[in-house]
Amino acid sequence: MASVDLPPRLARMSRVPYRLLTWGVPMGPLVLLRTRGRRSGLPRTAPVALLKLDGRQWLVSPFGETHWVRNARADGRASLGRGRRLRPVRLTEIDDDRKADVLRAYRRKFGIVPFVRDAFAADENTNHPVFLAEPPKNA
Repeated sequence: MASVDLPPRLARMSRVPYRLLTWGVPMGPLVLLRTRGRRSGLPRTAPVALLKLDGRQWLVSPFGETHWVRNARADGRASLGRGRRLRPVRLTEIDDDRKADVLRAYRRKFGIVPFVRDAFAADENTNHPVFLAEPPKNA
C-alpha cells in the first residue's frame, strides 16, 4: 500500500499539538508516540489519539500507512506520553475481528475531529492500521 502524506495545511496544524504535548500540556486523548526510525534508528515522535476501549489502549492511523505505522511494524517497541513522561509500550498490529470493533469505537469517539471524519469518509475501504499498546513483557 502506498504511503499517505499529510496535506500541507494539516502538516502545519500538527505542529501545534506536537509542541504543546512536548511541553507536557494535556490535550485530551492526544499523546506523543515515539518510535525508532526503521532506517535511521533515530527516535521519531508524532502526536496520536489514544483510544481506551475495554480496559485496553489502542492506536489507529486515520491516514493509513504513515511513517509511525511502518516504524511500529519494524520494531514493535515505542513510548507513549507527553512532556518528559513517556512510558514504554509494546505495539502489536491487530488484523482480526477486533479491528472492526476498534475502528467503530475510534470513529464514534473521534469522528467530530474534522481530519478523522474526512479520513474515514473518504473511502470506507481504506486501510486504517490498528495497534494494541501494552506494557512491555519484561516490565
